[in-house]
Amino acid sequence: MQVDSLHDYPRNEWSRQQARVLRFMFEHGGKRALHEDYVKLACATESILQQTGTSLLTATVRGEAGPFLIGASYAQNFGSDAFLIAVHPLYRRRGIGSRLMTEQMAQLGHIQCSAGLKQIPFLGMCFRAGLTASAMVQEQPGRYVLNLIGENNNPVRLQAVPSEEGETMCRFPS
Repeated sequence: MQVDSLHDYPRNEWSRQQARVLRFMFEHGGKRALHEDYVKLACATESILQQTGTSLLTATVRGEAGPFLIGASYAQNFGSDAFLIAVHPLYRRRGIGSRLMTEQMAQLGHIQCSAGLKQIPFLGMCFRAGLTASAMVQEQPGRYVLNLIGENNNPVRLQAVPSEEGETMCRFPS
């Protein structure tokens, strides 16, 4: 799998790649594809795509007819104005979404988004990518949303400390 930014493509291909991502988001983004964030991606011009805090990433695999799009992620204003992510159904549960989010954080420095409490797969993907819940907000009566934030230096898991040969692996032996 290869993750590319829209900035990796030549400028004359930006509109074609944006149209490709729009079609992918519409087909595989679920109910969220028709959200106002999708409209912001559709209305994004070249100047918006070059702004600080805006990133459009694609995940592709090599196919017989060339690169095959299996995932895409879009963040505008570090995710506070718009955030979209979608993975092809045949490639879900393989870490592609969390890899896209991790790449977004690496490229932008930090990212934020929101998720409904019933969006369990999306929440799991966010937590695997290293985002943390900062607040729970009531959008509508009976609908609660978690605000999630992530920073590039936010560790996903505790890193294992390499041990010297002969050293005990247990830190607290009984």
